[in-house]
Amino acid sequence: MRNKISNHFVNHLKEAHTYKKKIALVANTAWSVYNFRIDIIRCFISHGYIVHVIAPRDTYVEKLIAEGVHYINLPLSKYSLNPLKDLFALVSLIRTYRTEQYDFVFHYTIKPNIYGSIAARIAGIKSKLAVVTGLGRMIGSGKTVTTLLTEKLYRFAMRYSDQVWFLNVENREYFIRKGITPASKTQLLPSEGINTEKYSPKREWPKTKAIRFLFAGRLLKEKGIVEYYRAAQELSKKYKHVRFEILGFVDEQNTDSITLTELKKWQVSGAIRYLGASEDVRPFIDRCDCVVFPSYYQEGISRILLEAASMAKPIVTTDHIGCRDVVLPALSGYLSIPKDINSLKENIEKIITLSSERRLQMGHVGREYVKKLYDIELVKKIYLDHVEPEADYVTSTQVAH
Repeated sequence: MRNKISNHFVNHLKEAHTYKKKIALVANTAWSVYNFRIDIIRCFISHGYIVHVIAPRDTYVEKLIAEGVHYINLPLSKYSLNPLKDLFALVSLIRTYRTEQYDFVFHYTIKPNIYGSIAARIAGIKSKLAVVTGLGRMIGSGKTVTTLLTEKLYRFAMRYSDQVWFLNVENREYFIRKGITPASKTQLLPSEGINTEKYSPKREWPKTKAIRFLFAGRLLKEKGIVEYYRAAQELSKKYKHVRFEILGFVDEQNTDSITLTELKKWQVSGAIRYLGASEDVRPFIDRCDCVVFPSYYQEGISRILLEAASMAKPIVTTDHIGCRDVVLPALSGYLSIPKDINSLKENIEKIITLSSERRLQMGHVGREYVKKLYDIELVKKIYLDHVEPEADYVTSTQVAH
């Protein structure tokens, strides 16, 4: 009789492991899912989960499919303010959720967080979570009609999300203070995680007189690209051995982006060198002496700063949400006053006047700091703890009894 009971529990355990739970990641671009969360996806798949990505189609869909992801198109425009288009996206999500009946759904960015949480509630999804990756331009930018409407929609939608995760303390406090979500439902995620093995210093470049500074990212004004250029204009005249480079793409759909015409004029002036856009930022970080990112955008945790620090490069950024978190002031980099060109110039000049040995030392301090606080392995554990709580397991001890 005891053997029959034991066999029953063993068979139950086998069935539990045979059943593959389905997880959906919902975002406003496939690009962001691949670039920021591919390690999480690989982790889920390696643990036996079926992973779906629901996002508007772009050039990264094929890369996701090649990783074993099931892709579903989401008819969503992240810049559109047309309520009919957003309603269409909401209906599409409701249909998908009812059809697939996911075990867990993770929403990212403003519109998926709002419409996805509502859709998941209507469709009866048991576990739904919103990840606030930053406030962007729709929240926290003043009492505009768009801001007030977004806050109201967020406040309504977050009632239906089981948990709300944040990448920085300021965003979490903002949501709690505004009554968008209670503190009891919130959790702080240590960024989206950085693969410190992938983003590691490759080699020390030959020491030359030239010192290279790199700005990398979307070429948005709120990312500090104009301040970077103006600082480069003045400092390149004073220091002939200094090079200022820009890597990234012009986002023509975003009204905050600089234009190609402006970029060409900057290049002609000789103050900066435009390197184009690249899917792999590592070779460009590796060859520079310092990464400059003077952002005053509502970042979650700046990805480029994580990449730069992980690759042992000193950083010049701003004392601003999502930027200051990655820097140990005067030890791994310098914090400038947002929008203040003189403050930015002063900090860039500090890097210029340092010895190459001191810059190298600052870079290594930054790398150790990022490994300790933001390594992808820390983030993986949080995700796995959410989808695999201990209560779900039938332990070997329970089977024996």
